[in-house]
Amino acid sequence: MLLLSMLVLIGCAPAPDAVVGGSGPSADSDEFVRERMAALRIPGAAYAVVDRAGIRHAGTFGTDRSGAQVTRGTAFLWGSVAKPVTARLISTMVAARELRLDEPVTTYLPSFRTGDAALSARITVRHLLNQTSGLPTSTTYTDRTDAHRRPGDVVTELAHEALTAEPGVAHRYSSTNYLLLGAVVESVTGRPFTEVLAERVLEPLGMRTAVTSAEQATAVVPDGHRFVFGRPVPFATPFDPAGVAYGYLGGTLDDLAAFARASLGDGTVLDEVVPTGDGRSYGLGWRHWTVDGTDIPMVWHGGAAPGYAAHVILLPDHAVVVTANAYGKFQEAALLDIGFGIAARTLGHESAVAPVERSYQAILIGLGASVAIGIAAVVRGIQLLVHPKAVSRQRAAANFALWLLVIGGALAGLGIALPTAAGVELTQLVLWAPDIAGLVFTILAIGALVLPLRLAVALSSAGLIGPTQNSPR
Repeated sequence: MLLLSMLVLIGCAPAPDAVVGGSGPSADSDEFVRERMAALRIPGAAYAVVDRAGIRHAGTFGTDRSGAQVTRGTAFLWGSVAKPVTARLISTMVAARELRLDEPVTTYLPSFRTGDAALSARITVRHLLNQTSGLPTSTTYTDRTDAHRRPGDVVTELAHEALTAEPGVAHRYSSTNYLLLGAVVESVTGRPFTEVLAERVLEPLGMRTAVTSAEQATAVVPDGHRFVFGRPVPFATPFDPAGVAYGYLGGTLDDLAAFARASLGDGTVLDEVVPTGDGRSYGLGWRHWTVDGTDIPMVWHGGAAPGYAAHVILLPDHAVVVTANAYGKFQEAALLDIGFGIAARTLGHESAVAPVERSYQAILIGLGASVAIGIAAVVRGIQLLVHPKAVSRQRAAANFALWLLVIGGALAGLGIALPTAAGVELTQLVLWAPDIAGLVFTILAIGALVLPLRLAVALSSAGLIGPTQNSPR
């Protein structure tokens, strides 16, 4: 089936593009986007350069899932770009004195606690915003599609979770922080998070077609694409109804541009930051970097939902927003470089672009080789079962023990190394890296077949099952 899937995958045909703006840096950015889309096989994308007066330049390229041309009115899911939007909502509640940044989360969610109740009682709203709560990066609590799930459900789910660090000590990016912020908003206001978000952020900023529910997403967001063996394959993304605060917010290019415009010159964006361990920092829902090769400050956040990618970049006088209808965990850096490249060109600079991570090809090759070896092991096992070779029981036991060690070690490696490389738990690979997930599950199935087969071979070769043989004892 895997070979068949690889053979039937096809690329996407190009479609007319639409650009609004002049020549110079804008035309250079348009060509750059076209080149990167072709290199990464992205079916459709849109971007805009924004200043405080509005959209200065916009470009739309390629097609959506139905084959329709991408326009400024095409809706996308934005993934973690939802985080700075949520941070803006929190800032309005702080200004209204409904919340205090340095107040413990338990003030607003009295039942909140982790495995260490004393430690978790020290987690503040600010810690959630700047991702220093100590909550793990686990995806167990996110990307869930339970129809009636609410942000507050995570409070009881975290009761036995261990913190990875003391609150306020280290930056550990975790979407669970923003899931909890959604619960805080609901607890303080007594209303659904999406209603409060619409009333205080989306509507005032003119984000009139923002997507905040599964029903809206189904109605207006064309299917995105996930990368399977390097090619985009359409995917109907499931929607997490509890996840709007951290990653399941969406809308059109104009919606995202409106948010970026409002964020230019917003003092809360520049509030105190914490180091992320790479010479850069993270503030209240924003990453703080510099434009590549310069000392020009750049505040940004990227995002992804299965099948979609988005990017908001704030420069001193301009903002850049990018949306795309394709995403892969191992294409992430290359996708982000589209936004960074546009930002650099807006300032009259060039920028380097990242290739698809080499580990992606290495993992595919390694897993593919493992599948081939596993199939060969199954065939050989069947041959030995049909035509057993007599050996001593000790030798048969040693042979089986070796197989048990090899297969057990391989499966343990899959469970540890792959989640680390992909940045998600093994159970989440289906969403974020379906090709790798397919190979992993194939290996698991082969392993489940090889072990009992080799046990049968060992018993047969020792004369314990099958036709009576004069095997050595």
